[in-house]
Amino acid sequence: MKSLLPPTLAVVGGGAGAAVTAGSPAGAALGAGVGSAAGSLIVMDSNAREDKKMMVDALTSGDVDALVETKLKAAKDGGFFDSILAEVYGVIKLCVIGLALWFIVPMVYSHWRAKKSEDRWNRI
Repeated sequence: MKSLLPPTLAVVGGGAGAAVTAGSPAGAALGAGVGSAAGSLIVMDSNAREDKKMMVDALTSGDVDALVETKLKAAKDGGFFDSILAEVYGVIKLCVIGLALWFIVPMVYSHWRAKKSEDRWNRI
């Protein structure tokens, strides 16, 4: 059931985003993205709780092998190089978003100004 949570929340978020923005594709896309991210966070949080519960059980029962196995699994899933690579990808994503905004915002603004000027000339 947990694996179905992100796509389900994406559909719900997309529907809510479209309803709020009167059927706008941008609103639907934003809602779907937020819903999917929320679902992924919930699934990751529950997985982290299960890992912590296993570690606490191993500590309280004195099971050293289970404790070492849990630590090795955590190191394999999120090792040093994986965390560095994730940070680099994060910086690259921010740069791409900034570059897109650098181009898109002036284009939208100039389109708005041109439309406003055209309306002004049509009234004269």
